[in-house]
Amino acid sequence: MIQARNKLSQEELSEAKKVINCCQNYDGTYRDPYLSNMLNFDPNMPAFFLYYEKGELVGLLTVYADDQDVEVTILVHPGHRRQGIARALFTSFERETASFPIRSVTFQTERIFLENHPDFASNWGLIEDEETETWLGKDRRPYPLANVSHLEVLLADSSYQDQISQLKFQAFSEEHESREVVDRYVAEALKDPESRSYIL
Repeated sequence: MIQARNKLSQEELSEAKKVINCCQNYDGTYRDPYLSNMLNFDPNMPAFFLYYEKGELVGLLTVYADDQDVEVTILVHPGHRRQGIARALFTSFERETASFPIRSVTFQTERIFLENHPDFASNWGLIEDEETETWLGKDRRPYPLANVSHLEVLLADSSYQDQISQLKFQAFSEEHESREVVDRYVAEALKDPESRSYIL
């Protein structure tokens, strides 16, 4: 049974994280899918598709849609793969979002997954995007920083929102990205209690 949601309940979020962790451990992947719809261009659009088998969550499709070029991530519990669950989730996504103005759909995955599943892209009729991202992480332990007396680092708050948006738009926006999208990103990041933004 597939359930479509525009927002996950706490219980669904907990179940989703268990499936994600199980898949990451099995596949050797690390990237977490975005489990919120707060940046999606339409908060009413379904962003989560949950596949249940005998009351247990075994598959998950997430939608990241800050504009009409959306990104989907599909995760299926390793013990339930090769049973059509991923295709069923994607078919449900296509059906449930047909009335929304989606221009394109990009599948998010990691290099190691593609290497371990060499038929994945061809089976789905996908072409690898040459402009893929590489994510690097740093352990959460302190490390020494140089002390530069003429610079100051401050915790950002909403009073800096316009300045941050302007700088982000000028420095990091892609050609197709609108200022409204950047403003929404910055506003949500500053409101998010689990995120901290700093300014220099």
